[in-house]
Amino acid sequence: MRQFTKDRRRHLPVLFVFLGLILFVNLFSAIDYQLLSVMVNLKMEIGYPAQTRIVLPPVGQLSASTHWMPVRLSLELKSVDLALLETIVFSPSVNSPALLDGIREGAFRILLLFVLRLVGLGAAGSVFLLYLAGTKRPRKLILGGVSGALVVVLLVIILYSTYDLSGFERLEYQGMIEAAPWVLNLVWDVFGQVEELGERVQVLSSSLYSLLQEVENLGPLGLVQAEVLVLHVSDIHNNPVAYKFAKQVANSFPVDFIMDTGDLTDWGTALEVEIAARIGELNLPYLFVSGNHDSPEVLRKLATIANAVLITGQEQTIRGLRIAGTGDLVADSYLATPASLNELEAYANELNAKWSKVENRPDIFMVHNHRVAEALKPGLFSVVVYGHTHLWGVQEHGSTVYSNAGTTGAAGLRGFQSREPLPYSLSLLYFNRDEEGSLRLEAVDGVHVTGLGTSFSLHRTFIRGRNSENDVEIEG
Repeated sequence: MRQFTKDRRRHLPVLFVFLGLILFVNLFSAIDYQLLSVMVNLKMEIGYPAQTRIVLPPVGQLSASTHWMPVRLSLELKSVDLALLETIVFSPSVNSPALLDGIREGAFRILLLFVLRLVGLGAAGSVFLLYLAGTKRPRKLILGGVSGALVVVLLVIILYSTYDLSGFERLEYQGMIEAAPWVLNLVWDVFGQVEELGERVQVLSSSLYSLLQEVENLGPLGLVQAEVLVLHVSDIHNNPVAYKFAKQVANSFPVDFIMDTGDLTDWGTALEVEIAARIGELNLPYLFVSGNHDSPEVLRKLATIANAVLITGQEQTIRGLRIAGTGDLVADSYLATPASLNELEAYANELNAKWSKVENRPDIFMVHNHRVAEALKPGLFSVVVYGHTHLWGVQEHGSTVYSNAGTTGAAGLRGFQSREPLPYSLSLLYFNRDEEGSLRLEAVDGVHVTGLGTSFSLHRTFIRGRNSENDVEIEG
């Protein structure tokens, strides 16, 4: 019995060391770190299941079996500094090696600080539980603290040496089912193209810088004297660079007001809608209809911006142009999934029936989805503007011009994923008065900048009988 008691007293401190470090690591390891424009929360818990979790509020979380040690690693996206993100993406001084070195150094510093925190928690937890169990001798407490720290160091070393990134090829997703394909594709593309990220940011920056310099020098080209000039943007998708693009064009051309045909954000969350504050910096009336990626949160934010005008059924008159429009069918929810084809067809039929009964119809009709826009009857409106497809284009059917601005935000951060990214694009619509004194669309400019090139193009399409043989295209 004495031997048993002696063995128990010898081994209990060891047990307390392990329990103490597990307790403190699990309770206090979570901490926020800033990496460039992103705030992330790192956390480690000792226990099962052994996996790495990536949490993307409010979409859901990804889990992968990346190691065999009984440890749960969590990385949660807390916030994004949009102003800093713009500086990183847009600044012409950014270059690929510097950016990659900055990311590597920042990530290494964060991991080092996190490991030191874990080691400290291991030591503190061991000392705390030993003291609580009645150990008062400083020598034993110090020995317990050092033992706890060494156990954590050993745990980290084994975890690092056995960590397998290929585990992300077998992902488990929990969250909004509608977002699953997008999230999984995002992760796979990022892991497949991470080495190209720095180069893409560098070339994107130089492309935009070149474009904005050229646009500033172009002016309105002197080819069309417009009585009213309208800037049409669409599908910004939470990309702050889009507003630099739009603002430079608005400053270089005598733009009277701006029309936005939706998808200002990706998910319509409170964090994303902060980008709408940049609308106030444009200092022009900003007409907006919602897209399928927007939400009630987006509309509430826009309602607080002085120069923003929500087009929700009420006709607006600006500079003599009468404008109406309608928001997207799913903009009252936080799900980005578009309405079904049957719903879109029925909605287009409803709009055709409604406006066919109106004698004095507006000049411009704004809508997001191309299926609705292109199903509106020719002759119903003089101009129909829309987006959604991310592909710029102008069509004439009868007496109606259908104008798609493409994507002014280059499809947002997803533009970095594609090997052939979409260009940043917007449209300028030139209106002049006809013989009867009514404002009519005379020409449409499409301004494009390629994300992975160093050139831009401006394509001018003349309307009302001045066909493509007279169109103007400028490359730079």
